[in-house]
Amino acid sequence: METSSVYLRELYHLPVLKHGKPLDIYGQRHGKKPIPKDPDFYSGSSDGIAEILLAANDVDHSRIRRLMSHAFSESALREQEPILNSYFDLLIQKLHEKVSGSENGKVNMVHWFNFTTFDLIGDLAFGEPFDVLKSEEYNFWIANVFQFIKFIGLQQILHDYPILDIPMLAIMTLFSRFRTAEEKHRRYTEEKASRRLDTQTNRRDYMWSYLPISLYILRHNDEKGMSRAEIIKASGTLIIAGSETTATLLSGALYYLLKTPSSLSKLTTELRTSFPDPADMNFVNLARLSYLNACLQEGLRLYPPVPGILPRKTQPGGAVINGHHIPENVSVGMSHFATYHSASNFTDPETFAPERWLDDRHFASDKRSALQPFSVGPRNCIGQHLAMAEMRAILARILWHFDISLCEESARWNEQKVFIFWDKPDLMVTLKERKN
Repeated sequence: METSSVYLRELYHLPVLKHGKPLDIYGQRHGKKPIPKDPDFYSGSSDGIAEILLAANDVDHSRIRRLMSHAFSESALREQEPILNSYFDLLIQKLHEKVSGSENGKVNMVHWFNFTTFDLIGDLAFGEPFDVLKSEEYNFWIANVFQFIKFIGLQQILHDYPILDIPMLAIMTLFSRFRTAEEKHRRYTEEKASRRLDTQTNRRDYMWSYLPISLYILRHNDEKGMSRAEIIKASGTLIIAGSETTATLLSGALYYLLKTPSSLSKLTTELRTSFPDPADMNFVNLARLSYLNACLQEGLRLYPPVPGILPRKTQPGGAVINGHHIPENVSVGMSHFATYHSASNFTDPETFAPERWLDDRHFASDKRSALQPFSVGPRNCIGQHLAMAEMRAILARILWHFDISLCEESARWNEQKVFIFWDKPDLMVTLKERKN
């Protein structure tokens, strides 16, 4: 059955926005398997290795996720904390230098968040950073990643509106930077991952966690392990998923805090009174701060890093979603941005109000379970605990060390385009050494 985008929105999206039941799509459904991912959206790669953890079939996904889960466990996070702390410290050092520099503390926080998250995820995935925090500029590969993301977004437009295929493909043939970006991403990832695979070390990064198991299984020709090609592909996926999304949320959360002075003051007070010394800001202590966690939750609601739809496709017999029977072969999904900004789910949905996550009576009717930025079910984000730990650590350190104000040119920063991820403009702020 062919289904138009209009039919999909009328039949599916509006009911979900009103009642907010992502489990009906992404979770287990009364003993049935989850609705599978839409293969038209999650296309496999040209070398036959599907995008790991994104497009793999259920059997492969279960096998790969089981092996990779060691790298994202609580014990692994504790072992990785010293590695991550080195980048948090370098970020703060660099920002202190900017305060006393020629720009008098005026910086673009989008860049600094990206520098930090790309360096630390590169170190965890490849055993070496990209050194963008040190150089203070994107290397060619990171700049290329942003082009690659736009290319994926354009591919989806061409699929959804096939009448545009001929003229758009003609333009993309003439201006082939997007396809070039895709190829550069693949080659660079393969080179970096291969170098880490061939390095013998006990360093506790991602590959240390699952590589010994994978190579042992591979040597014994057992199909339960991860092949070298799968490990390389997984590394490329982790770089994008584990860096851009975290930096995006940090940018959005900081913007909304700066636009809401009362919340900014409350969070800053919590951080500075809880930690007389920033050296005490470890993952465990930061996770206990209620207002910090509430601010990040509210940032995820107002500015979800993946604002659109991650579609599934109904199988023969269709599916019942939110009390509505959806026919087979229909692409369905929950729009994160629309769901989180719906008055049916959240009181004063356009207001940045961390208090809604702290049992404030004004927000008692909020359907808080509708917020699922990391998705739900067996294919939810494997790195969500790492992401939350990073976001707490980075935001807390910046607000502990600096007094921050939003520059006028970024007053409407949240008005952005989306290419799967947000196309973020510069977030210009002025940093000053804290007064108290």
